[in-house]
Amino acid sequence: MSRIPITTRRDLLTCGLGLVGVSAALPDFLIRSALADPAPASQDPSQVAVIIEMSGGNDTLSTVIPHSSKTYAEGRKTTRIPENEIIKINDEFGFHPKLQGFKALLDEGRMAILPGVGHPQPNYSHFSAMDIWHVADERGRCPEVPYGWIGRAVDSGFGEASQPILAVAVGPDKAPPAFKGPKHAGISFRRPESFRYTGDKDDAARAALYKRLHEHPSAPAGENLDFLSRTALAANVSSEEIRRLASSYEPKVEYPKTGLARNLRAIAGLVKGGLGTRVYYTMQGGYDTHSNQRQQHDRLLSELNDAVAAFQHDLAQQGQDGRVLTLTFSEFSRNVKENGSQGTDHGHAGAMFFFGTKLKPGFRGAYPSLEDVHQVRNGALKHNVDFRSVYTTVLEKWIGVPAAPALGPYPIVDLFA
Repeated sequence: MSRIPITTRRDLLTCGLGLVGVSAALPDFLIRSALADPAPASQDPSQVAVIIEMSGGNDTLSTVIPHSSKTYAEGRKTTRIPENEIIKINDEFGFHPKLQGFKALLDEGRMAILPGVGHPQPNYSHFSAMDIWHVADERGRCPEVPYGWIGRAVDSGFGEASQPILAVAVGPDKAPPAFKGPKHAGISFRRPESFRYTGDKDDAARAALYKRLHEHPSAPAGENLDFLSRTALAANVSSEEIRRLASSYEPKVEYPKTGLARNLRAIAGLVKGGLGTRVYYTMQGGYDTHSNQRQQHDRLLSELNDAVAAFQHDLAQQGQDGRVLTLTFSEFSRNVKENGSQGTDHGHAGAMFFFGTKLKPGFRGAYPSLEDVHQVRNGALKHNVDFRSVYTTVLEKWIGVPAAPALGPYPIVDLFA
């Protein structure tokens, strides 16, 4: 069988890099991503994880509220949620008043809570703490730890069957650091319609190269030139599939008109369409509430609640809820005591939320002590679950790939029924 007829590296670099618009991540994706075979992206209908990054440091104490705690009441004079506004879960804890949808999902047995997730060495810098979560190593990104946990897991778990489409980020300008692997880079785009061939239709050279690539989907890999050609082809096959699925999707519920809801709607369409992605990633920013916390936090949690509730109900009505696990994380929580600006400062351990039909619902771990805290600033909650145990559980018990090659040995969390 003949090879793709591109005779020089310059052909690909001068023509090929205009093929696909995948935000700022594309050049890395084109150069680094390897595919064993450009098979249809819809080949794998297995279980899917959807990760929502709540960036900025979500205040756990105002999200899952320890309303019976005197320490909470005394430490939060201006940021405390009034007793009559709290959505009670039980005699000790309750949800923020904007989380009505969370409470409904919890009551339906479709939500689990891990209240005290963190790691042994707290880091109170946004950038360093987020790096730690992305690479699953307390050293953060550095020459010794250059790759993200999802990228490492895809490389080790799928091997030669690895495809860029296995990890897709919807919303970020570029792929999150967690996606970066020795071979795998993942895909990132703001909106599905932006993931497309961008060559000028009047540019004969680019149009011809695009056509030639698509005419040879079975060309065997060999030299570096063929590798780059096949990678470009895979990107374009993926782009066509993504745009087709997104444009044809008809949700069963009305999504809110917010960025997070739009991203989750797009993910629902790709899941329903059978895209072979195993990990989706999106984010919601703004949780760094050093001042005037109540107004900002109310708005953020309202957006989160409404978007997640719509997503879960849509998945259920589409018959997809049994194969989708949704989880949230934030780089750290906030301190036990508020500051002097009607806000809270950087803390440590915080809550992760999980949504799906195959969970053991309710609290899956103990709430951290509000008295036995890290003695820094205004008191930071201590963790009782290492976040890498959560990653291990998701990889092994949900995605179905071994976690140890990517993460090392961590115990399983009792999340799934």
